[in-house]
Amino acid sequence: MISRPSPDGPPADPAPRLQRARGRAEVAVRHDGTAVRLERLFQQGSAKAILPRVHGPVPEVVLVNTAGGVTGGDAFAWSLAAGDGAALVATTQAAERVYRSTGGPAEIRTRLALGTGAALDWLPQETIVFDGGRLDRRIDIDLAADSRLLAVETLVLGRTAMGETVATGALSDQWRLRRAGRLIHAEALRAEGDIARATAGPATLAGGRAVSTVVLAAPGAADRRDEIRDLLKDEAHVAHGVSKKPDLLIVRLMGPDARALRTTLIRLLMRLRGTALPRVWST
Repeated sequence: MISRPSPDGPPADPAPRLQRARGRAEVAVRHDGTAVRLERLFQQGSAKAILPRVHGPVPEVVLVNTAGGVTGGDAFAWSLAAGDGAALVATTQAAERVYRSTGGPAEIRTRLALGTGAALDWLPQETIVFDGGRLDRRIDIDLAADSRLLAVETLVLGRTAMGETVATGALSDQWRLRRAGRLIHAEALRAEGDIARATAGPATLAGGRAVSTVVLAAPGAADRRDEIRDLLKDEAHVAHGVSKKPDLLIVRLMGPDARALRTTLIRLLMRLRGTALPRVWST
């Protein structure tokens, strides 16, 4: 008896399992009574934390994604903690890039924790979303009653100088800010499908291509609202809004492209900090 192959042919090979990037980095500092010391440094996968030598009492952390960007299925987690009386500045080596996804979203989780009398500046560079990119990002911040936080996040839809546009994709961006365990600020942005249409309305980006959210949470932060409004009043190409809550100042910047926005953002951050930005911002 001669066996014959099935008329349906051999079973199809399963779809290849694509390699995904995973990364996790944790940095914690403490004040030992004389100086700020590194208490914990953990790195895993494609996430790295570099502590460059800097002059002055406040250490810097530069976070690096060695995968060169994120796409669907990638997952990164960043954790930064400043213990009682400690100060820390954190930034990223370069802009993060969210590339076209063939599946689910790229996940980025950021957790910041500040102890009593601590100060932390969270100053990552831009997140650039390309056409078809899918991003799920969440930032959780826990403050002590008297700690000081300056935080910024910038979202850019394509590189205007390269003629890029973002027509489709998915964005989910959430902030949760707690002081002494009490929720004091929460916000969320969600857009999916036709990104250009979803971000065209006045309640979203009003057609803008780049947007920054800057949060200053510190005793007396709200008292700086008029100062910041005066600083931004002559900006011709970048729209802005400044609002306040008790000990909380929130600034929105929106521009036609990343370059215009970045120029204004640097001026704002330098005013709020009272000093220059980390060196990687100028490279």
